[in-house]
Amino acid sequence: MNSYLEASSRERVRLLCDAGTFEEFAGPAASMASPHLALLGVTALPGDGVTAGRAQLNGMPVFVAAQDGSFMGGAIGEVHGAVLTGWLRRALVEKPQAVLLLAESGGVRLHEANAGLIAVAEVLRAVLDVRAAGIPVIALVGGANGAFGGMGIIARCANAVIMSAQARLAMSGPEVIASACGEEEFDAGDRGLVWRTTGGKHRRLLGDCQMLVDDDVAAFRDAALAAIGAMHGSAALSTSLLEGKHALLAGRIAAFGGLTDARDIWTALGVPDAHAVPALDTAAFNAIAGALAPPAGGAPQLPLGDGADNWRSVAASLFPQGHSIEQHGAFLTGSAQLNGKPVAVAGTCGHTAIGVEIALAQARAVLDIVRHHPGRPIVLLVDTQGQRLRRRDEMLGIHSYMAHLAQCIDLARRRGHKVIALVYGQALSGGFVATGLMANACYALQEAAIRVMALPAMSRITKVPLARLEQLAADHPVFAPGPENFRRMGGLTAIWERPAMHAQLTMALHDCPQQDFRAAQGAQRGGRKLAAAIIDAIVENRHA
Repeated sequence: MNSYLEASSRERVRLLCDAGTFEEFAGPAASMASPHLALLGVTALPGDGVTAGRAQLNGMPVFVAAQDGSFMGGAIGEVHGAVLTGWLRRALVEKPQAVLLLAESGGVRLHEANAGLIAVAEVLRAVLDVRAAGIPVIALVGGANGAFGGMGIIARCANAVIMSAQARLAMSGPEVIASACGEEEFDAGDRGLVWRTTGGKHRRLLGDCQMLVDDDVAAFRDAALAAIGAMHGSAALSTSLLEGKHALLAGRIAAFGGLTDARDIWTALGVPDAHAVPALDTAAFNAIAGALAPPAGGAPQLPLGDGADNWRSVAASLFPQGHSIEQHGAFLTGSAQLNGKPVAVAGTCGHTAIGVEIALAQARAVLDIVRHHPGRPIVLLVDTQGQRLRRRDEMLGIHSYMAHLAQCIDLARRRGHKVIALVYGQALSGGFVATGLMANACYALQEAAIRVMALPAMSRITKVPLARLEQLAADHPVFAPGPENFRRMGGLTAIWERPAMHAQLTMALHDCPQQDFRAAQGAQRGGRKLAAAIIDAIVENRHA
């Protein structure tokens, strides 16, 4: 037995694949390392903490990539994300029978925050491109760092997730929630609580994980083979598939939204003895999990709260011919007239934190547009402080709701809807990734606040002195918040002036791109100098 948890990323790849078949794309010998870490006194690693290539699995051609949790917790920076994006785009060329992502990551690398956030969105888009091509994507989660943040969203956009009981899958880490909201919200030192909330057994019982296996590389291999065999050519997203997921996620809130501990959820699901679950071996646990039925329920109520009406002046400037946008708490939905033609509108206001209810409401709005208004352009109004930092949302699987929202927007794009996002307020972290960064193109007003994290908080976490971060932010867009820095990095197509918003939206819809050109834009503007070259090198199967 070879422990998946204790194995290195390269050992996992070697033991998972058929012996001697793994061929790495742009391996350690290639000149790929983060150009940003040295500025913060951190030694870069060739390959930037990810191993990616092709192999065989029981004789089948597959693509395999593994994140190295021992290097910066597997966090995603410019190069790390570019390797994964190039690897996924190469899969579209070679068309393997499956793509296996061995995920172990804390999410965005704060040491190069802006680049990491944009890279997460690029990887997410590439995963869905692979699925749209009919190639199954399987996420394997069994490392000590789990899959958090953007990687939690990416994993749940795969066709199947395979986990061990030792693994964790979530959006915000317990330490982050405790730091922001206090230990009474989430006691990060209570290991039992942490695993009940984010661990593999809970995710399997909720349905966020399709298979729970022993901490053994061979068990992960067998489960991956079984998952691939179960695909039957159904890798791509469809309206019916997303409607089914929507019903499951809505039922989850209706059934469990008022509960405070995962054990209460397990009991409500019909687990005979919820307190015994942590001690069950994998076989006994799977016997129970396989007999449970998902909850049913209607659409959840949006949380009360008046939000703010700062969107009204923006809507008036965007749509001088009129609109019927309605505000429900912090959720916006409706339609508008643009040059005599209807456009659909959805979004948020009041700098809201996106929790499970608002993510689901936005997904519902997009699905309804796809179903009832084929081809109608969609404008996403973005104003969010990111995902809601609450233990309840993590327990319910907020990463799954974010992934569902991202998939609905992706489906709309593929069905011919031109999707334009406008950041008119705030745009932070996961709430931004699952909305604005999933559009065909994202724009921002000059006064918008866009960032991964404020510099003082980034200083506390990275241990880099605030004065040094402020100094670097003056000249390096990878560190500094603000629309101009995200534009230079390629995350924004352009920055809009308020008086000309109507004309700018008209032009944005006319020029709406179908492909993801953000890495190329980042290179042209000097913000991300390596990402595009690395992606192209891997797609073309040459060294960067």
